[in-house]
Amino acid sequence: MQAAFVEHDAFQCGYCTPGQLCSAVALLAEIDAGSVSAATEDVRALEHLPLTDEEIRERMSGNICRCGAYPNIVAAVKKVGTSA
Repeated sequence: MQAAFVEHDAFQCGYCTPGQLCSAVALLAEIDAGSVSAATEDVRALEHLPLTDEEIRERMSGNICRCGAYPNIVAAVKKVGTSA
C-alpha cells in the first residue's frame, strides 16, 4: 500500500498519511471478508464486492485530508485492491 501511495502521489503534505494507510489496508480486508458499506449496491453479492471509487470513498470517509489528495488516494487503493 505504501508503494502505491508513493506511485500515485497520495502523500502530498503527509499529515493524514498514517491514518489513510491504516484505513486503506483495513478496507481491503473488509471487502475480502464480504463486509458491506453504505455504498454497496448489491448486498447479495458478498462473495465478490466490487472495488468501486464510491466504495473506497465511503470506507475512507472518516479520514480528512487537508491538501486534497483524495483522487490520488483512491487510485492507490484501487491499484492495490485490484492487484491482490
